[in-house]
Amino acid sequence: MKDERFYKAYMEHRTVSRRGLLRGLLKGAQTISDSSPVNHHQKAEVIRPPGAVNEAIFQQSCTGCGDCVSACPEFLIVLNASLPELDFISNYCTRCDRCVQACSTGALQSSLFNINARPELNHACQNSYMYCDSCSGRCDKKAIQWQSGRAPVIEIELCDGCGECVFVCPVKALEMVVI
Repeated sequence: MKDERFYKAYMEHRTVSRRGLLRGLLKGAQTISDSSPVNHHQKAEVIRPPGAVNEAIFQQSCTGCGDCVSACPEFLIVLNASLPELDFISNYCTRCDRCVQACSTGALQSSLFNINARPELNHACQNSYMYCDSCSGRCDKKAIQWQSGRAPVIEIELCDGCGECVFVCPVKALEMVVI
């Protein structure tokens, strides 16, 4: 087995010309950029915190420091594989913007509150057999239209992804899904 002494002796007797050095460096840089193109329109597979930039840029700029996690008063943000994501199991986003203010890398920006998830009706809604308007009554954006005796209609264009409707649904008929 070759050890450090072998490589040291090998490098002492081996010379590299300036041209060879530059050729090796430039060829190495060229192969890296060709083999890993950045897709600036990559779709997130998880729900990111409010104000998250495009997923490809987010993954490059976020350091996983956890400042947004500790800044969130609702304890909605969790780190998964050193990147923040939202967990709507126990709460919803109150739009306080503290996570964006805590982010020093620019991965979260306050230009527009938007979460890359929307509610989806994935289970039977109790409004079909008894009166319930808890989801539409709590929606500040009026994105959920209540209908008597039927499941509510979700206006995706009006929704900002806060998840309050999912949190207040007594039968958990709504789920947040990545858009």
